[in-house]
Amino acid sequence: MIVGIIAVIGALILVTSNSRFRSLPKSRMLKMALIWAVIIIGLVLLIQVTGFRIKP
Repeated sequence: MIVGIIAVIGALILVTSNSRFRSLPKSRMLKMALIWAVIIIGLVLLIQVTGFRIKP
């Protein structure tokens, strides 16, 4: 779960660094941030539940 939180924070930092994103109204910015958070957390949880591992 910690990995999911770190991934969400990192993705949100990358997304907000875009100047186009900063010019959006606050309500739309919050909506976009929540959508990204749900997508990332969902993918991380799916990977953890299925037990998917990348082996070198």
